[in-house]
Amino acid sequence: MAFLFSPKSRAFSDESLESYLLRVVAENFFDSYQQLSLAIREELHELDFEAHGAFPIELKRLNVYHAKHNSHFRMRALSLLESLLDLPRHELHKLALLRSNRTFVGGMSAVHRNGIDIPLSFIRYADDDGIETLPVCPQCLKEEAYIRQAWHIRPVEVCAKHECELLHHCPECQQPINYIENESITHCACGFEFASASSVKADSQAVLLSRSLFEGDALSNNPLLFMGTSATQRFAALLWYQKRRVKNAECMPHGSVGYFEDWPSSFYQELDVVTSGAEARLIDLFNRTSFRSIYGELILQSQCVQPEDKEPHFIYLALMDYLSKLVESHPKSKKPNVADMLVSVAEAAALLSTTHEQVYRLYQDGVLTAGMRQKIQTRIDPHIGVFYLRQVIEYKASFGNDKQGMYLSAW
Repeated sequence: MAFLFSPKSRAFSDESLESYLLRVVAENFFDSYQQLSLAIREELHELDFEAHGAFPIELKRLNVYHAKHNSHFRMRALSLLESLLDLPRHELHKLALLRSNRTFVGGMSAVHRNGIDIPLSFIRYADDDGIETLPVCPQCLKEEAYIRQAWHIRPVEVCAKHECELLHHCPECQQPINYIENESITHCACGFEFASASSVKADSQAVLLSRSLFEGDALSNNPLLFMGTSATQRFAALLWYQKRRVKNAECMPHGSVGYFEDWPSSFYQELDVVTSGAEARLIDLFNRTSFRSIYGELILQSQCVQPEDKEPHFIYLALMDYLSKLVESHPKSKKPNVADMLVSVAEAAALLSTTHEQVYRLYQDGVLTAGMRQKIQTRIDPHIGVFYLRQVIEYKASFGNDKQGMYLSAW
């Protein structure tokens, strides 16, 4: 039996969970989300004592990924809320941002929605200055008054449908727009109606990125936009690009599309510059120099998504191709060269698409040899350069460059 009235308009497929709950607040004539949440908690107390405490009083803590220790209780609370609103099963679950077991470039956490994993750092809520902003498209609000989940994502700076920039600040009072703080989808705290704001025409590349980010572009050969690249892989590529090229995710749309348009030439040109200047940066011979000291976190950051998809990420494939050609063009000689640099256990695991334990086993079985003498019965530090790049790449090639997985049995 329904305890609350659900909004006349069912939840939209691209709506945020917070937006829908604010529409529930309005439909049931509550003054604030807090009043609604206290009423829900009181009802949940009778239905499920454990789950009632997991339903947050603050709107900004509502989404499932905010739960620190009891996300399963939060999911149970949402299921009970569906029954109170007389909604179909999993209606609210579809709107929620869930925790993901996958990690992005360098072990960064992710959230999950509708089969897509998104870096947590891309979820918009507060910037570095603590000024919270969640932008809106005035024209979208004029058509349907609800918040699109895409507006929560930092690389999305424009509305793909109306090809206009998202509105970050109220034109009337210049305060940052944040519907979660103001608990209003359509109006600013000063009373200004966002739907009446004028729109600014957006940059064409930013529009292209916003339009293709989830769906892909059937006519594009750009690996970032190509239909064959999944949305999760696109987010991974954008995060990789941000770490290498820009600091602010909201500046990303203006350069990322052009950078990947010339892929992998743009990437290889950067690496060629580093390779040509490698000798000038040496303080020891190449075979005593770690790969990381010259190229930085290049190898580890190529692990764009973990666990990997069936098909390796296009950035990882480009890097493997470059390193294979680097080893081929620098054959072993009396004088150590750039292909003799030392990679760590972690980097070797990334190159071989396997685990640290597998790399240790390869070392114990003599398949990989250490470039430096190791202490007896001491485990090798996984982040110190110890194996020759040449040896790791040649071993990878012996199994076929596209092969991923196990190299030795576990027994």
